[in-house]
Amino acid sequence: MSKIKELKKKQDYNFNFVEALEMFCPDKKSKYTDMLLRMMLNTKNLDLMAEEVKKTLTKEFEFMKKSDFDNFSDIAILNLYRFYDSFFNFDDLKNFRKFCEYNERGIIEQNDLGRYKNFDQILNQLSIADMKLDVKGLENQILKVYEDDQWLLLRPLTYVSSKKYGSNTKWCTTSDSNPEYFFKYAKKGVLIYCINKKTGYKVASFYSLDKNDPEFSFWNQIDIKVDSLDTELTEDLRTIIRNISKHSGAKTNRFYLSEDLRKKEDDWFEKTLLKSERPMVEPIHENEVAVDVMRERTRRAIMRETENDAVSQQTDLFSDPDGGYNA
Repeated sequence: MSKIKELKKKQDYNFNFVEALEMFCPDKKSKYTDMLLRMMLNTKNLDLMAEEVKKTLTKEFEFMKKSDFDNFSDIAILNLYRFYDSFFNFDDLKNFRKFCEYNERGIIEQNDLGRYKNFDQILNQLSIADMKLDVKGLENQILKVYEDDQWLLLRPLTYVSSKKYGSNTKWCTTSDSNPEYFFKYAKKGVLIYCINKKTGYKVASFYSLDKNDPEFSFWNQIDIKVDSLDTELTEDLRTIIRNISKHSGAKTNRFYLSEDLRKKEDDWFEKTLLKSERPMVEPIHENEVAVDVMRERTRRAIMRETENDAVSQQTDLFSDPDGGYNA
């Protein structure tokens, strides 16, 4: 028996709707179970909601196709989303896919898959792998602050370099859908990415040069504000960051861009913002409240929302601007 067949047959990994609904039926009588199943399948606009889920997932994960869902019922498709949302998040699953592809290419150092226990370990290995990949053409898009055998500290000057060196993090300054976050910080102060070249660990620091809006903060890989003493940065590295950030002649990241790159960056950003038709927004970090539209949408479908409510929510709320530009 192949490994995948063995996994599919394992009881821990299988879920049966009938057995789940039997628990609500006296003596698990089939007539009540059948009744409850029919009520579930009569959820209004179930097919439309299933299409919305397929549309969302295939848009979020470029490797997915709508045909991948052909063997799933509409109810199963809605519950697929709830399953993904309960145990993972989209970023984790995207990074997992990227990890698998890198591992197939032989550029993941730790290729004993049995050693991985959490997504942090995957992120660290991805960071190491990304550092190995070609970064030519980005030399003039970063300002190197410090480097030794273990650490690299740099200031990203462009959105492209921010995404490259901040890859596999959830920093808002690397966001695909909201590039304005990077521009906001790059224009406002000293943004530094700290990368452990041996472990893949990353932490970012930001010092605001705006006297009316002071800030000196450190952010871990999942974009939660942390005390600098709680990071893996040594005292010497923290001193370097403090001296660079608080130097009397300190300039913003954007200040160091060449005239040519600044124009390209501005042109690309203006086109992206106009295309998305949305205003500049303040960052929403991992520890702040955010509304998950798709979660609410699928929840309401399972709760048998009224037909009018279901139809009114078919508007696509998941459009993202195209990413990247040619520097």
